[in-house]
Amino acid sequence: MACIITAVSQLRASLLASIILGAFVVRAQPLFAQTDVCGLVKAADVAALLGGTPTPTPQGTSCVWRVAAPQRTLGVLTYSSGVQGEMVFAGARKGAERDTASKIADENGLGDKAFSITPLFGAAFVMLKGGRVLQLQYLTGARGTPKDRDALRVVARNAIASF
Repeated sequence: MACIITAVSQLRASLLASIILGAFVVRAQPLFAQTDVCGLVKAADVAALLGGTPTPTPQGTSCVWRVAAPQRTLGVLTYSSGVQGEMVFAGARKGAERDTASKIADENGLGDKAFSITPLFGAAFVMLKGGRVLQLQYLTGARGTPKDRDALRVVARNAIASF
């Protein structure tokens, strides 16, 4: 139970840090074709990832998907603003490189540029498309594995297509 509480706290802190970063680096602008952040991912994809019936909670430019047993959570974050999107992407990449155990991997076919990582909380994808950044954070409560990354990749492919 303590692991679950810690994982949820880590997700909240990570989401808050990402939102704060977005507020300072990127001026708030509407997403071009998609304003429903929760709608960027399909409920069926999230159900396959998390298990159970997921419930989305929109939080401005982010969305958190949960199931009844909150061992796993999916966070969806967006940033928009052209050139500054490149800066947000580069900053996220640089930050990810600080944790050498997180196993960064470049991802092909997911927007203009993308990478994935397996940090302490699970797995994450950061994708740049048309000057906008989409980030998916899969909270598992433990260091991410290749299996976690593969499971999140399915959601990432569908999400970036909607972005």
